Amino acid sequence: MNGYIVSIIGTVLVCSVLTAVLPQGKTTGVIKGMARLACVVAIIAPIPKYLGKWTSFDVNHEKNPTQADINFSQQVIQTDDTFIKYYCEMRIRNTEAALKSEIENQFPIEVETNIDWRFTEEKTVDSDQIQIVSITVKLLNSCNQETIEALTKYLTKNYCSEVIIE
Repeated sequence: MNGYIVSIIGTVLVCSVLTAVLPQGKTTGVIKGMARLACVVAIIAPIPKYLGKWTSFDVNHEKNPTQADINFSQQVIQTDDTFIKYYCEMRIRNTEAALKSEIENQFPIEVETNIDWRFTEEKTVDSDQIQIVSITVKLLNSCNQETIEALTKYLTKNYCSEVIIE
C-alpha cells in the first residue's frame, strides 16, 4: 500500500513540475493531456490487478507467478477415466432396464437382461464409443420355442449383437 501511495505522489509531482516548466506553445495541450493520463493510470493501476484481469508488470514475473498464471498454467486438459468408465457403466445399466421393459412389452415373458460391452477400437472425433458385444436374456418363466426365436431375431435385428438366451 505504501508503494502505491508513493507512486501516485511521485507521478503527480513529476506531472505538475513538467506542466509548470512547459513553455506555452502548440504541444503544451498534448503534453498536459499525457500527464493527466499518466496520473489516472497510476491511480487505477491496482484495480484490474485485484479483479484478477491483469497480471503485474514485475521484472521477476516469471519467478513470482500470480494466481492467474497458476490457474491457466495447464495447457492440456486431461479426462477423468474413472468418471468416464462410471458414466458408461451407468448408461449400460439404464439401457439394460430399458431393454428389459421393451422385451416385456413386446413379448409375454418376464426376463432379466445383461449387456456385455466394450469400447470400440475406432476413435471418433469426440471420444470412444460403447459397443455392445452381447446381450444375455435370462427367462424367468417358461415360454415356447417360437417366442424364443422371435425374441432372438428381434434383439439381433435391433441391437446388432450376439444374443444369448438362458
